[in-house]
Amino acid sequence: MDPAHGRGDRPEDEFESIVAGWRSEGSVPDWPSDRAEPAESAPPSTPPSTPPSGDRPVHRPGPASEPEDDHYHPPEPPPLPRPGPPAVVGGGLILLGLLLCVTPGLLGVGGTWPLPLGLVLIAAGLTWLMLRLWTPDRGDDPDPFDDGSRL
Repeated sequence: MDPAHGRGDRPEDEFESIVAGWRSEGSVPDWPSDRAEPAESAPPSTPPSTPPSGDRPVHRPGPASEPEDDHYHPPEPPPLPRPGPPAVVGGGLILLGLLLCVTPGLLGVGGTWPLPLGLVLIAAGLTWLMLRLWTPDRGDDPDPFDDGSRL
């Protein structure tokens, strides 16, 4: 049996006492109304066409419009660099391999050998381009334990 079961300090009792304290304070006060207060001092000169309503919102001006020249206009991007000869060779191998795989008749070849040759050419072109991404160290930093941080 729970030793706290018979005592009055259970969490449910504490919560109920908090809620009872809030209820004894009364309801939460209302926020100030954003409604226009009707003018009672001066009677209207002409009767309104619609019945008066005390629930009309107050007109608040919106944010000021920004001038058109206040926006950021990024500079034009630089032109794409021209591919070098090794990139052209890799792309050519891939394109030639695709042509041999998809439409060998366009190149005037037939039989069963264009498909394997095309796959080999595609793999060779991709390998050629991937090897270009790997640049060996030129020996410009003699410290082999340099982690790249500079002070």
